[in-house]
Amino acid sequence: MATVLIVSKTQMRNGVCVGGIIEQTCELIRIHNERGGNLSDDAPYEIGDRWIMNVEDAWNARPEPHVEDKQTSPIEKINNVGLSGIINFIRTHNFGARLTNGRLEETFEGCLFIQGNRNFVNREDIPSFSTQFWIADSDLIYTEQFGKHYYRYKQTRLKFVGFQEIVKRIPAGTIIRLSLANWWDGDGSGEDRCYLQLSGWY
Repeated sequence: MATVLIVSKTQMRNGVCVGGIIEQTCELIRIHNERGGNLSDDAPYEIGDRWIMNVEDAWNARPEPHVEDKQTSPIEKINNVGLSGIINFIRTHNFGARLTNGRLEETFEGCLFIQGNRNFVNREDIPSFSTQFWIADSDLIYTEQFGKHYYRYKQTRLKFVGFQEIVKRIPAGTIIRLSLANWWDGDGSGEDRCYLQLSGWY
């Protein structure tokens, strides 16, 4: 059994993607159900929740960098510590390379290709994880295009996939959660890539 702090909830085509931290080890995980499947829209997890649950490697875990996939079965909700509790946990524990303070280019072990509106990792340089925290060195400014939500960091646009209420500006120094999407050939180039997403902030 493990105590898991829920830190993100993002939109998927079918269901939701929920991210957590195993408090005992500071391991970042993606929560799948007990059969290894995606969570449904009515999954009981909310950001800031602390749950006792059984956690094991998902039988259908995806290839690197998506090492966070875990199949889980919830046992008991302890409480909800809110965003302030998440901030306190992140600031008082060691996340190593999974917490970057500074430029976006330094995240994901320096493997990102930054191309303005399309930012990704490819198979030539794969980081050892696909979710991390980032303390930005510059404000992120909200923008919308074709009904989709983005935040612009300097000359780079990040797609926002979370459920949080939109704010016009995320100030520099805010803790932000970044994630890499599944491998796919998003632009028909013939090259599979994991595209960068902004999944929440605290």
